[in-house]
Amino acid sequence: VANALRGLGVAAGDVVFALCPRLPELYATAFGTLAIEAVFCPLFSSFGPDPISTRVQAASGSVLVTTATLYARRIAPIRQRLTTLRHVIVIDDGPGAPSGTLAWNQLVRSASADLTISATSPETLALLHFTSGTTGRPKAAMHVHGAVVSHYATARMVLDLH
Repeated sequence: VANALRGLGVAAGDVVFALCPRLPELYATAFGTLAIEAVFCPLFSSFGPDPISTRVQAASGSVLVTTATLYARRIAPIRQRLTTLRHVIVIDDGPGAPSGTLAWNQLVRSASADLTISATSPETLALLHFTSGTTGRPKAAMHVHGAVVSHYATARMVLDLH
């Protein structure tokens, strides 16, 4: 996934959004994004078009990973408003990638599996989580790579994930 993103020109500091349910591709996107020092930002799949647009534009998102169903319902109606997006990658959950999008399986399969991950500073931006926006415009809470280590520890020791 990291090499597929690099092949699209995603670089350190670029924001990659994911609008999808808890599928394996969601986690692969998160880890692939972090591996190339880009910034990962999840979006709740229940968000409507306006909350999505607000967050993507606020963070100048360059890539969005979603499903064909969510693309049709939530992204296609506002695609023209998402002016910072260079690419929309669609996880196959339907008859194929909609026009103007890239197919996840084809993109990832054609990328190299070899990746050298550079040492990353603990203070490098890693994740954006937006506030709900109930008291005004949603604000981005920034998490650095050092915080990702804490997420790992929590997942391993508290949630017992393996």
